[in-house]
Amino acid sequence: MQTSKNMQGEATPSNWLDTFEPIAVVAAMGTSVATLFIKEVALAAIPLSLTAALNLANRRRQIDAIQDQQRLEIAHLVQSYQENVSADLAIIKQASEEAKSQLNELDQQDVQSSQAIAALNTQAASLQAQTEQLQTEIAALQQSQAQGQATITGLGEQSQGAQTRFDELSTEVAGLQDAIAQLQSSALELEGRVEVQQSSSQHLAAQTEGVGELVDTLREIDTLTQAISTNPRIASNFYKRGLTRKRLERLEDQWAAIDDFSQALTLDPTHADAYFERGLLKSEFGYKQHAVDDLRMAAKLYFEQGTLSQYEEARSLSQKIHDLISGSPSPEAETEQYLLENLFG
Repeated sequence: MQTSKNMQGEATPSNWLDTFEPIAVVAAMGTSVATLFIKEVALAAIPLSLTAALNLANRRRQIDAIQDQQRLEIAHLVQSYQENVSADLAIIKQASEEAKSQLNELDQQDVQSSQAIAALNTQAASLQAQTEQLQTEIAALQQSQAQGQATITGLGEQSQGAQTRFDELSTEVAGLQDAIAQLQSSALELEGRVEVQQSSSQHLAAQTEGVGELVDTLREIDTLTQAISTNPRIASNFYKRGLTRKRLERLEDQWAAIDDFSQALTLDPTHADAYFERGLLKSEFGYKQHAVDDLRMAAKLYFEQGTLSQYEEARSLSQKIHDLISGSPSPEAETEQYLLENLFG
């Protein structure tokens, strides 16, 4: 701004010098010509000196004007450069703020990613726990399968024992029959002991009849066992063998009957008679709540099957047993005791 004012201040002298300089040159030339006629060389040098001085002053002024113009242009260039630098700085500042905003967004995304990874780790831990639980359950099932196999092996041994017992009873029956024949052949010779022999014969006949029933029962069990071995998927064979074993008086035979009824229900969950018979046996062993559950299920199936008389019988028995439960163990305690006695007893 100051440079512009200086240039305006010098405008009038510069215009005056520019106008006066050619006039001075013409005047000097005229004076020089005039002095040639008057032959005064000293007078001719004066206008020339003045003209040279004016020319020198005008050149100095022009140089100063050019320098002022250069300074003004330099100032304009500096100002333009500063404005460009300011604009560039503003752009850089805006870019820096955008970069900072992007960094903040990346930080938030990093936090969200960390949270997602933590959630995935939690899910992985949960899946690991579920896998371990499944492995535990599989191990328990394998153990139960091994116990079931042991039970089957025990039943096979019982079947072999029953066959051996059957052979022994057959031998005893044959011996008894021989003894009866001998007694009959010697009846005439023992007339004095007729009453005693008759009493003995009646007693032996009763024993023979009991042995015959036992032999028939064992034969029936053996027949059903062979049928089950041939086709183990028929529920009625397990149910019939359970009924046959139920006629025997030994405790292990009663438990075996319960196992047969349970196997029949595994193959046919709608077998109402198997529920009914198993409920009766459980009631005799003191497992009242289990007995009530089986009898109620039997009553439900009888009702659905339309056998109303059996439905009434099962419902009545379940109600009577239920009325006796008040002093009995809890269902959980009954279940634990039942498993202990049935699987390990």
